[in-house]
Amino acid sequence: MELRVYHSKHRSNFGSPDLKSIKWLDRRIVAGKYSYSVGKLLATLGGALVFLIVFFFALGQYQNYRNNPDAAVQRETRALTLKISRFMELPQGEQPTLATVSDRSKLKGQDFFARAQNGDRVLIYTKARKAILYRPATEKIIEVTNLTSGTQADSCPAPPAENPPAFPGPSLVK
Repeated sequence: MELRVYHSKHRSNFGSPDLKSIKWLDRRIVAGKYSYSVGKLLATLGGALVFLIVFFFALGQYQNYRNNPDAAVQRETRALTLKISRFMELPQGEQPTLATVSDRSKLKGQDFFARAQNGDRVLIYTKARKAILYRPATEKIIEVTNLTSGTQADSCPAPPAENPPAFPGPSLVK
């Protein structure tokens, strides 16, 4: 393969034709029956270099995600809490648990999820006993509720009434 360098006869429109760098970029490299402009070759190599840098950066990010998926969940939780904190005051000193509504039909009969859609996010604060239903598509808070527990140790029972009210209707005592 024989390489020969030829000077282009046309003049560049973007500078003085007397500049050596422009004359150098106008040169052509001939390889066999093909002829390539030095400027176009440099632009192609520069584009390929940028592509490789972006590719290897994305590959490194993907490897980090695969090696530590909890970090991705923590970043997503942090981003979601920042969005929601613009609309309402969130409990402090607690890292919420993040859940996604994946099948709305399984949540039928629960008042909190009555208006939920697939893809909605739920932030659960267990210490503060709060749950927040958030819709990322519209960036709106759909529902907020206080969590209750089924055990009596966690809940404060109401004191018994001294004179219970009389309810009309059939008596339950026989």
